[in-house]
Amino acid sequence: MLYYLYIMKKLIIFFTTISVFFTACHSTIPPDETHQTTAVTTVALTTPPVEDSAPPTPENTEVIGVWISYIELSGILTRKSKAQFRESYALMLDNCANLGINTVYVHLRPFGDALYDSDYYPWSKYITGTVGRVPEFDPLAVMLEETKKRDIAFHGWLNPMRIQQERDIERVSEDFSIGKWYRDESKRGKYLVRNKDTWFLNPAYPEVIELIANGVREITEKYDVDGIHIDDYFYPTTSPTFDSDAFEASSFPLLTNFRRFNINTMVSAMYDSAKSKTPGTVFSISPQGSISKNLDELYADILTWTANKGFADYIIPQLYYGFNHPNQPFAETASRWQELVDGSDMKLMFGLAVYKINREDEWAGDAKREWIEEREILRRQIEKARESANYGGVIFFSYNWLFNPTHVTDAITDEINAIKPLLQQETT
Repeated sequence: MLYYLYIMKKLIIFFTTISVFFTACHSTIPPDETHQTTAVTTVALTTPPVEDSAPPTPENTEVIGVWISYIELSGILTRKSKAQFRESYALMLDNCANLGINTVYVHLRPFGDALYDSDYYPWSKYITGTVGRVPEFDPLAVMLEETKKRDIAFHGWLNPMRIQQERDIERVSEDFSIGKWYRDESKRGKYLVRNKDTWFLNPAYPEVIELIANGVREITEKYDVDGIHIDDYFYPTTSPTFDSDAFEASSFPLLTNFRRFNINTMVSAMYDSAKSKTPGTVFSISPQGSISKNLDELYADILTWTANKGFADYIIPQLYYGFNHPNQPFAETASRWQELVDGSDMKLMFGLAVYKINREDEWAGDAKREWIEEREILRRQIEKARESANYGGVIFFSYNWLFNPTHVTDAITDEINAIKPLLQQETT
């Protein structure tokens, strides 16, 4: 009952404050590097500012972070003993600390699964090799023990909508909502929807939002994490068939607005759940670097998130572009993001692409060889990022490209040596 009262409150706030956003805003935004933006009217769903807790990190604390994905974890976790995993993860943290990294964003739920003891999601196959099989130890408990020893902040990285692939979802027990809905013909295709070979939760339904919110709440109640983090996996398609039944039953005239509203409701519920036990728990979002793609293809309403409290403590756009990118040049794109947070208390972090060093960027047109021919791009990007008024830090994608010998080339080593003095200096 409390949940439905909460949803009603959010609905009242949203519906009473929906306003048309000036479409001229989009006229100056270049197309995304991989896709053209869809031709729809831009509408921002906004909420009035609400009272919130104090900023969760000291004003002058610079976050130097790295994403550690499920792929990187699987190499040291799948079918490994507790001692083996602890040793390998501890080495990862030592590598991070030696470079100056003070925050890790670790994948805890990549595909509707859990690398921790969950009442709402099955155990991940990246622990034992099989979805739902109970492991001999709790990986998150081990990771938190080792991370706290080194005074590194730990943020749990979740994919709220993306769930299992076809070959795995049928193994999910009916003890979990996903397994139950998959076997229920009235819910399959509505509460969870298949896109290509992967299933996604549909945030158009209150029961789905409740599952996602409960999944956040239990982590913050069971474990001493510093934050909860989500990336850019929102709607996987612009096709109207994904949620046609829910949209037709709604009062929204445009699918774009309907989907943004659903994502806003989901994000707001996750934010509140993250802070339900400890208000200081950080909730962060890492959207696409392209402002237009967020709004019109993923339906991620970054305009609302950056203009209002109650959605995120800080935003980390994935600025995986070179300085000469024809559509999203790094400096200009960084400035656009700064404009979104101007006048707010929201910290602006910058996601940087270590993986592009010495590689051809196929989406960069005439600048596709920039990452090969130019040097110290990351150093220049960090220096540019630090000029932003709301600057809070940089996060690197991803661990393997910084430290795994099979990924790190001589060019990457040169870049790391160039940025190391910047990362290890005190910032004020």
